Amino acid sequence: MSAALLCLALAACFDIREEVWVRADGSGRAELRYAVPETAALLAGGPQGLERHIRELIESQPPLKLEKIEVISARGETRIAVDISTDSMLSLLDLKESESMRELPSAAEDLMGNFDVRIHGLDIDFTRMVRVKEALGLAALGVSREQREIRRLSYVIHLPKPPKESNAPRTENNGRTLIWDHSLNEAMQGPLSIRFRARMPLPRWVVPTFCAVAFAAVFASLRLWRRLLRGPR
Repeated sequence: MSAALLCLALAACFDIREEVWVRADGSGRAELRYAVPETAALLAGGPQGLERHIRELIESQPPLKLEKIEVISARGETRIAVDISTDSMLSLLDLKESESMRELPSAAEDLMGNFDVRIHGLDIDFTRMVRVKEALGLAALGVSREQREIRRLSYVIHLPKPPKESNAPRTENNGRTLIWDHSLNEAMQGPLSIRFRARMPLPRWVVPTFCAVAFAAVFASLRLWRRLLRGPR
């Protein structure tokens, strides 16, 4: 599996589009789209073998749900479409500690990126560093200047509210959609930095639990107040 992922990582930078939606209740989904040379997919076992490897990787992560997967080869190119979802975006913070993630080759880790997620009160600081040049290694020598300008890496994040801070070059949807879009040539000049600070989405159970606790606290306060008015018996 590691060898297959390494072959994919060495060619996967030809075209990448990752789009993530974070909902207000803390759940979310992602649409991942990759276009790689067909030869890279053949080294990973062809479309069927590559699909099997992706399924195994996602199934090894309990927080993730695989909604869709397509691996199609045509005209010398293999296109990969993967849709995933999760009930809690915060649960994804533990993925890098899993055994399957630790088994990834360094090239795949550089392509996936190093994540640094920190929680400050009700805010979350998110940073992702993608090292395309390191992931490609010597394979970068085989990419022409024209292809470096044509091929793109796009990362899009939809937040329920505009972030407090962000280094996104472009935003849409009144600031709630953050877009990092770079040519392969730009991505190879140095690490791609994806960073924002936003209010942390609350999981589904927080609001009803808070309401129940608040009601219990008010009810207890009223009982205590009535006893104080009555005075000692």
